Amino acid sequence: MQQIQWQDRFNIGVEIVDRAHQRLFSIVQKILELYVERHEDQFACVEGIKYFKAYAIKHFAEEEAYMQSIGYPGYLAHKRIHDRMKRQTLPALERELYATHFSTESVHRFIGVCTGWLTGHIVIEDRAITGRTAGDFGSIQPDDERSVIHAVLLSPMQEMFGRDIQFAGSFSPEDKIADARHYALTYLGPEGQRLRFVLIIGEPLMLRAAGAIFEMEFHTMNEIVRFAIQEVAQHLIQRAAACFGAESDAYQLEEDRFLTSEEYKQSCTEHSPQYSLLFRVRHDCFALCIDQSPAHT
Repeated sequence: MQQIQWQDRFNIGVEIVDRAHQRLFSIVQKILELYVERHEDQFACVEGIKYFKAYAIKHFAEEEAYMQSIGYPGYLAHKRIHDRMKRQTLPALERELYATHFSTESVHRFIGVCTGWLTGHIVIEDRAITGRTAGDFGSIQPDDERSVIHAVLLSPMQEMFGRDIQFAGSFSPEDKIADARHYALTYLGPEGQRLRFVLIIGEPLMLRAAGAIFEMEFHTMNEIVRFAIQEVAQHLIQRAAACFGAESDAYQLEEDRFLTSEEYKQSCTEHSPQYSLLFRVRHDCFALCIDQSPAHT
């Protein structure tokens, strides 16, 4: 049976917060076990999802009270992220579940989004509360490639996926990555500008990355993997947004999809991205292309 397990590396060192995070992971695991693995009736899934939502809202309130009690300077930005999860993301997931009569795909989406959101949020936002990761990126300059790479991308990726990830230099569209998939995420900024990330990664490595999040093995791409990776990317982009002069939660997902090789090459021919970065993971590699475009007039 697949297991979504709590990992001690997600502890931030605040008991009330760590205990709640562990509980949220266990609730998602129960939903996976009852509905996806055992194929029990819809009622079990409904109750599990209601419990997850109620417990998440309770946890957000407790965490926000803790941040206020220690005078955490990032409180307002952090609270906005909580608010968006409870007022937008969770209600949207619920609507889809009921609209599809709790289809397997919609349940997989719920599990992937919630687990990916928790992982990214804990490693990036929650650790900043106790100073284990930096919460203020105003000093990072967008034209200083190495500061962006290390502070915005490399450090949180190493925390989530392991220290084997290393920056290997620039990436060219001519560089070969075996069995490459091209996953594009486009985010819309507060004034109409767009921030686009394209992840070029072999499917086996993508599945191993998802396995590092969930502490389980994946053999094929599915909705759980896709949405978990999307949510982790969202948190990375919230970090990157600060480098482009925006609030950490200013960029909202506009579109995500897999590109064909031809679409990717055509996009590179038409416009070179601002950053084209190559990373190595032991004997494998993946690339990340980042580009900001101005608002259309």
